[in-house]
Amino acid sequence: MSAIDLLVTGAKGQLGRVLVAQARGRGRSVVGVDVDEMPLESREAIVRVLQQHRPRAVVHCGAITNVDGCEAEPLLACRVNGLATAWIAEAAASVGAALAYVSTDFVFDGSGQGTPYPVDAAPRPLSVYGLSKRLGEEAVLAHGRGDFWVVRTSWVFGPGGKNFPRAMLDAARKGTPLTVVTDQVGRPTMTHDLAEALLDVCELRPAGGVYHAANEGQCSWQQFAVDILREAGLGHVSVGAQTAAEYAAKVAAAGRRPPAARPAWSVLDTSKLQAVRGKAMPHYLDALRRHLPLDAAAQLPTESFPQQGQLRGKEY
Repeated sequence: MSAIDLLVTGAKGQLGRVLVAQARGRGRSVVGVDVDEMPLESREAIVRVLQQHRPRAVVHCGAITNVDGCEAEPLLACRVNGLATAWIAEAAASVGAALAYVSTDFVFDGSGQGTPYPVDAAPRPLSVYGLSKRLGEEAVLAHGRGDFWVVRTSWVFGPGGKNFPRAMLDAARKGTPLTVVTDQVGRPTMTHDLAEALLDVCELRPAGGVYHAANEGQCSWQQFAVDILREAGLGHVSVGAQTAAEYAAKVAAAGRRPPAARPAWSVLDTSKLQAVRGKAMPHYLDALRRHLPLDAAAQLPTESFPQQGQLRGKEY
């Protein structure tokens, strides 16, 4: 088969679907694959797919993103998020393809409060998920290629999938009391804006290495919940505040597995990518306003998506 412009892994995930659509909108030839066509636990399948399509660039979105579930199945998490990324990097290099690997703010421990994390900050993951994604980063960066990029992002949400805005709105409309963590701060990022940034990286071909991509602005999870309800016309619904420790204590008291540790501060410094693209990503409130009608139109209830412990096939 002749070379295509782009191959997207995790193409059934909320980011992958948007990437494929936006790439086609730019007139690019693109193939999207997911676990059916290319299970990430199979090196042979990865090599076969890359050799078959011989893409000019790969955007690797496929991952296990269930943060708490990764704690229960650490070997699977590290195999899919770490080792499989090494196999994809190896296969991409063998066919001369560029590679953009989507990583996460969870590679940091949250100790740098007050200052956005620069791209060269030392990773210190707190969770199995963060560790597994850092293993993937190291595998990509070890090639030292000028067209291999690690693109970290944070708090990803998008229409048509399991997402935080949908969860908050569903709970509010059911009358479920809302109490949300207030001592974790980051940058919510919409899939549409992230996909645009990733495609720009693949087309502009900046120097290889680490980049941060997130919507502008920052907030706590509790503030994000308040913003969501306000923008959806439910500003009268109150959102209680709790600390991460208080939430963990409630989970433990209910006899459930404690949640994985999450960074209290994961605001990413996006200036490096902004300089490459010549523009910043939109503010997260702008992204939220665009997300809400798109998500409502998707009409996919959160209950239809895998829950904690059902790890296989989860994507961004």
